[in-house]
Amino acid sequence: MDFIADREYDGKRLKDFLFRRLFLSRAIVTDLKHRDGIAVGGESVTVRHILAAGDIVSLAIEDTDADCDPSLEGRDLPLDILYEDEHILAVNKPPYMPTHLSHGHRADTLANALKAEFDRRGVPFVMRAVNRLDCDTSGIVLIAKNRYAADRFAKTNPELHYKKLYTAICQGEVPPEGEITGYIRRLGDSIITRAVFATGKESEFAHTRFARLETVGDISVVRCEPITGRTHQLRVHLASIGHPIVGDDLYGGGFALQRQALHAGILAFDHPFTKAHIELHAPLPQDMADFLSAKRKGHTHES
Repeated sequence: MDFIADREYDGKRLKDFLFRRLFLSRAIVTDLKHRDGIAVGGESVTVRHILAAGDIVSLAIEDTDADCDPSLEGRDLPLDILYEDEHILAVNKPPYMPTHLSHGHRADTLANALKAEFDRRGVPFVMRAVNRLDCDTSGIVLIAKNRYAADRFAKTNPELHYKKLYTAICQGEVPPEGEITGYIRRLGDSIITRAVFATGKESEFAHTRFARLETVGDISVVRCEPITGRTHQLRVHLASIGHPIVGDDLYGGGFALQRQALHAGILAFDHPFTKAHIELHAPLPQDMADFLSAKRKGHTHES
């Protein structure tokens, strides 16, 4: 991958360009040095090299076959690509599809689907999901296509203005808007179920903003923004205020749908390299759309 040294770095060390201009972590720079993966003008150099304005800095950041997980096999599964460039790729994950390989899910994941796509292209693939969705949650998953992009998203980068917005169908009439905070951790001896507690560790603190979009009879359509990213955060938070997500039987949402009615519909961020603002939208999946349509029709007839 090539970058051009601008005038600001004329006469400066390459090390300064890598850390201050490209925001590379020390781990990535160390890895590149071990790979002999840093060149200027086509010649291998050390990070002490002095740059001139206009120099082409080449970094061997692209994945190779040696970087790939040999246990990840490609599978011909549904794959809805919403956006792609040389650094990132975003897909609309369907419900009932795990994001990553796990016990019992070795061939039905988003990772398997992406591996098959990259195999068709003849390009090595490493699964680097920037965000992660539960198996039964649908919506946008962002993938970093190289270790540089993954590193940029992994750091705390307020300048990226990274925002995730979900649509949830909840039981009852949810307040018009609000915020939910608390400390989320496992409930008792359960390895799955979480709950909100008044106190806890900093790593357990959770914060969600929400706004009601619509109320239809005994359900509400809610826009949720997780400010933090804890396991089951939206499911636990909405249940904690008495409005569990429809279909979320783990947290009291019943069985009106075969899964929790939760969809990651909007993902917005400033591109970590081009700085362009990107806002991605994934339409409501069929099961949630059909459920809402039936509710609206039933409410109209009752009225």
